[in-house]
Amino acid sequence: MSSSAKPLWTCPKCGVKLITRKLAHSCGLATLADWKKRMGPRARRFYARFEEMIASCGEYHISPAKTRIAFLARVRFAGIQSISESGMKCSFAMPKPLKSSRFIKVEEVAPGWWGHWLRVTDVAQLDEQVAGWLAQSYRLMGLQERLANAKKR
Repeated sequence: MSSSAKPLWTCPKCGVKLITRKLAHSCGLATLADWKKRMGPRARRFYARFEEMIASCGEYHISPAKTRIAFLARVRFAGIQSISESGMKCSFAMPKPLKSSRFIKVEEVAPGWWGHWLRVTDVAQLDEQVAGWLAQSYRLMGLQERLANAKKR
Protein backbone atom coordinates (compact mmCIF):
# COMPACT_ATOMS: atom_id res chain seq x y z
CA MET A 1 0.00 0.00 0.00
CA SER A 2 1.13 3.52 -0.69
CA SER A 3 2.68 5.22 2.32
CA SER A 4 0.66 8.34 1.41
CA ALA A 5 -2.64 6.44 1.76
CA LYS A 6 -4.71 7.45 4.74
CA PRO A 7 -4.92 4.68 7.37
CA LEU A 8 -8.11 2.66 7.54
CA TRP A 9 -10.61 3.59 10.23
CA THR A 10 -11.55 0.84 12.70
CA CYS A 11 -15.09 0.82 14.11
CA PRO A 12 -14.74 0.85 17.90
CA LYS A 13 -17.94 -1.22 18.30
CA CYS A 14 -17.33 -4.14 15.93
CA GLY A 15 -13.71 -3.77 14.80
CA VAL A 16 -14.45 -3.66 11.06
CA LYS A 17 -11.92 -1.68 9.02
CA LEU A 18 -13.27 0.91 6.59
CA ILE A 19 -11.72 3.52 4.34
CA THR A 20 -13.55 6.29 6.24
CA ARG A 21 -15.65 6.55 9.36
CA LYS A 22 -18.72 7.80 7.46
CA LEU A 23 -19.26 4.54 5.55
CA ALA A 24 -22.35 2.65 6.61
CA HIS A 25 -21.93 -0.91 7.80
CA SER A 26 -24.07 -3.39 9.71
CA CYS A 27 -21.76 -3.40 12.74
CA GLY A 28 -22.39 -7.11 13.07
CA LEU A 29 -20.49 -9.06 15.63
CA ALA A 30 -19.82 -12.14 13.48
CA THR A 31 -16.26 -13.35 13.80
CA LEU A 32 -14.00 -15.55 11.75
CA ALA A 33 -14.02 -17.95 14.71
CA ASP A 34 -17.83 -18.19 14.35
CA TRP A 35 -17.42 -19.14 10.69
CA LYS A 36 -14.62 -21.62 11.41
CA LYS A 37 -16.66 -23.33 14.16
CA ARG A 38 -19.17 -24.32 11.49
CA MET A 39 -16.51 -25.56 9.03
CA GLY A 40 -15.62 -29.18 8.66
CA PRO A 41 -12.15 -30.31 7.54
CA ARG A 42 -12.85 -29.96 3.81
CA ALA A 43 -14.38 -26.48 4.21
CA ARG A 44 -11.34 -25.44 6.25
CA ARG A 45 -9.11 -26.48 3.32
CA PHE A 46 -11.19 -24.36 0.92
CA TYR A 47 -10.92 -21.40 3.28
CA ALA A 48 -7.18 -21.85 3.97
CA ARG A 49 -6.33 -22.03 0.26
CA PHE A 50 -8.44 -18.96 -0.58
CA GLU A 51 -6.89 -16.93 2.25
CA GLU A 52 -3.40 -18.12 1.24
CA MET A 53 -4.05 -16.77 -2.26
CA ILE A 54 -5.22 -13.43 -0.83
CA ALA A 55 -2.17 -13.26 1.48
CA SER A 56 0.17 -13.70 -1.48
CA CYS A 57 -1.18 -10.41 -2.91
CA GLY A 58 0.01 -8.23 -0.03
CA GLU A 59 -1.29 -6.70 3.18
CA TYR A 60 -4.96 -7.49 3.76
CA HIS A 61 -7.69 -7.50 6.40
CA ILE A 62 -10.54 -9.91 6.98
CA SER A 63 -14.01 -8.52 7.59
CA PRO A 64 -16.40 -11.31 8.61
CA ALA A 65 -20.14 -10.70 8.71
CA LYS A 66 -23.12 -12.95 9.23
CA THR A 67 -23.60 -13.50 5.48
CA ARG A 68 -20.02 -13.40 4.12
CA ILE A 69 -16.30 -13.16 4.82
CA ALA A 70 -14.85 -10.16 2.99
CA PHE A 71 -11.19 -9.51 2.26
CA LEU A 72 -9.94 -5.97 1.88
CA ALA A 73 -6.82 -3.97 1.20
CA ARG A 74 -8.03 -0.33 1.24
CA VAL A 75 -11.54 -1.54 0.31
CA ARG A 76 -13.26 -4.91 -0.02
CA PHE A 77 -12.26 -6.69 -3.20
CA ALA A 78 -12.99 -10.40 -2.62
CA GLY A 79 -15.11 -12.58 -0.43
CA ILE A 80 -16.60 -15.92 0.49
CA GLN A 81 -20.40 -16.01 0.45
CA SER A 82 -20.84 -19.63 1.51
CA ILE A 83 -18.62 -22.50 2.50
CA SER A 84 -19.35 -26.12 3.39
CA GLU A 85 -17.95 -29.61 2.98
CA SER A 86 -19.39 -29.71 -0.55
CA GLY A 87 -17.83 -26.47 -1.77
CA MET A 88 -17.43 -22.74 -1.57
CA LYS A 89 -19.01 -19.78 -3.35
CA CYS A 90 -16.47 -16.96 -3.59
CA SER A 91 -16.12 -13.73 -5.51
CA PHE A 92 -13.85 -10.90 -6.48
CA ALA A 93 -14.27 -7.50 -8.14
CA MET A 94 -12.80 -6.09 -11.35
CA PRO A 95 -13.24 -2.78 -13.17
CA LYS A 96 -14.44 -4.63 -16.30
CA PRO A 97 -16.15 -7.97 -16.84
CA LEU A 98 -13.96 -11.00 -17.48
CA LYS A 99 -15.10 -13.91 -19.63
CA SER A 100 -14.66 -17.46 -18.40
CA SER A 101 -16.88 -20.53 -18.24
CA ARG A 102 -15.69 -20.85 -14.63
CA PHE A 103 -17.88 -17.96 -13.46
CA ILE A 104 -21.37 -18.75 -12.24
CA LYS A 105 -22.25 -15.06 -12.40
CA VAL A 106 -20.69 -11.79 -13.58
CA GLU A 107 -22.57 -8.62 -12.74
CA GLU A 108 -21.93 -4.88 -12.61
CA VAL A 109 -22.65 -4.11 -8.96
CA ALA A 110 -21.90 -0.39 -9.34
CA PRO A 111 -20.48 1.60 -12.26
CA GLY A 112 -16.99 0.25 -12.92
CA TRP A 113 -17.34 -2.43 -10.21
CA TRP A 114 -17.91 -5.89 -11.71
CA GLY A 115 -18.46 -8.85 -9.39
CA HIS A 116 -17.26 -12.28 -10.55
CA TRP A 117 -18.61 -15.32 -8.68
CA LEU A 118 -17.11 -18.81 -8.67
CA ARG A 119 -18.43 -22.10 -7.30
CA VAL A 120 -15.48 -24.17 -6.10
CA THR A 121 -16.07 -27.88 -5.41
CA ASP A 122 -12.44 -29.02 -5.30
CA VAL A 123 -9.49 -27.21 -3.70
CA ALA A 124 -7.53 -27.84 -6.92
CA GLN A 125 -9.90 -25.38 -8.65
CA LEU A 126 -8.23 -22.63 -6.60
CA ASP A 127 -5.42 -22.64 -9.13
CA GLU A 128 -3.00 -20.19 -10.76
CA GLN A 129 -5.76 -18.67 -12.89
CA VAL A 130 -7.82 -17.80 -9.80
CA ALA A 131 -4.65 -16.55 -8.06
CA GLY A 132 -4.00 -14.24 -11.02
CA TRP A 133 -7.54 -12.88 -10.93
CA LEU A 134 -7.28 -12.28 -7.18
CA ALA A 135 -3.92 -10.51 -7.54
CA GLN A 136 -5.36 -8.24 -10.23
CA SER A 137 -8.49 -7.58 -8.14
CA TYR A 138 -6.33 -6.82 -5.09
CA ARG A 139 -4.33 -4.18 -7.00
CA LEU A 140 -7.05 -2.61 -9.12
CA MET A 141 -9.96 -2.75 -6.73
CA GLY A 142 -8.62 -3.41 -3.22
CA LEU A 143 -5.78 -0.90 -3.46
CA GLN A 144 -7.89 1.32 -5.74
CA GLU A 145 -5.28 1.49 -8.51
CA ARG A 146 -8.11 1.64 -11.03
CA LEU A 147 -8.89 5.14 -9.72
CA ALA A 148 -5.31 6.32 -10.29
CA ASN A 149 -5.35 4.70 -13.75
CA ALA A 150 -8.61 6.52 -14.61
CA LYS A 151 -7.09 9.90 -13.61
CA LYS A 152 -4.16 9.34 -15.98
CA ARG A 153 -6.49 9.05 -18.99
